[in-house]
Amino acid sequence: MSLVSAIIVSYRNEEMTCKYVNQELNKCPEVDHIVIVNNEATKESNDNLHTSIPNSEISTGNEYNGSKVIILYNEDNQGFARGNNQGAFFVERFIHSKYILFSNDDIIINDTDVISHLINRRANDNSIGCFAPKILKPGGNAQGPFPYWSLWKRYMLYTIYPISMRWVPNLLKKRSEKQTKQLVSGFYNTLVGCFFMVELSDYIRVGMMDNSTFLYREEEILAERMKAIGKRSYYEASVSVTHLGGQSSYKESKRHYNFVNQIIRDSDIIYYHKYMKYPLWEIYLAQKAQQIICKFLG
Repeated sequence: MSLVSAIIVSYRNEEMTCKYVNQELNKCPEVDHIVIVNNEATKESNDNLHTSIPNSEISTGNEYNGSKVIILYNEDNQGFARGNNQGAFFVERFIHSKYILFSNDDIIINDTDVISHLINRRANDNSIGCFAPKILKPGGNAQGPFPYWSLWKRYMLYTIYPISMRWVPNLLKKRSEKQTKQLVSGFYNTLVGCFFMVELSDYIRVGMMDNSTFLYREEEILAERMKAIGKRSYYEASVSVTHLGGQSSYKESKRHYNFVNQIIRDSDIIYYHKYMKYPLWEIYLAQKAQQIICKFLG
């Protein structure tokens, strides 16, 4: 039986995807299968992945010839949730792994035993749903994990943080350094979605990620789905990976800032209305207030 299948959603970034699979994931012997979901794929990008990654095959999703690395593809960009679900469905159908690792391709594996640590922790506590290591930014400070943020707290932070980055960046840096030192292993509301694991049976049982989101809030939504079956999100601070950050969305966010912000707002509506039961009018009010304040403050 397969132990761990890694699922990577790649978007117009096959060079980094190949580098991650060949250099970083090879550090983790527990990962015995890798499913790459190539969004907005072309024949050229599929061929580049296939020729650059040993023991790989390109699949429509309906056939499997036994390779370690499977390249699934979509002609359009299906987004993060649909892409991961597509990969998980393939694993369930053909590979039958016990665990799934959801990972970005802009990750550096700092501890080669990171997967074994996470699996051992999960094996000793059946109440764990999602589980992840410490996620470090390139500068060394931690990214997440996060408590639950109410609607108004989130939109207040949306408003204050960009302004604070301009006015008191050193203060924010010192605060982040202090928080990183204080982080301990334990249960948290939300993990960071760039590198985390689940048991496949749990993931299937809760209905996987919510396909109605395109990007953002997948982690919070999955955490709520796990809570419905009595599972919680666990953070393991003793092992870490580094998230280089922005390799999947940075290129688009620079060119289409307003478009990306709209994606975030759309995902917030799904999360806060469908899962946290906020009325739609209150969500729209919070979003509008944040837009007006940011426009006024420049």
